[in-house]
Amino acid sequence: MLPLIVFITIPVLVVAFLSGRFTANYAAERGRSKRVWFLWGAALFPLFPLPWIVLGLLPNK
Repeated sequence: MLPLIVFITIPVLVVAFLSGRFTANYAAERGRSKRVWFLWGAALFPLFPLPWIVLGLLPNK
């Protein structure tokens, strides 16, 4: 059972990390905090375009 959990968890963490990274890079382009938006992007990775939509609606800094 443990190998199955590890087999499922590793790809989920990779997708969460990539989602957070892409969101953070987009936030940095818009003048926002990279660290905070990485956490938001990683936490909301099942709703991946949602953080980008929020960033698009916020005014540039």
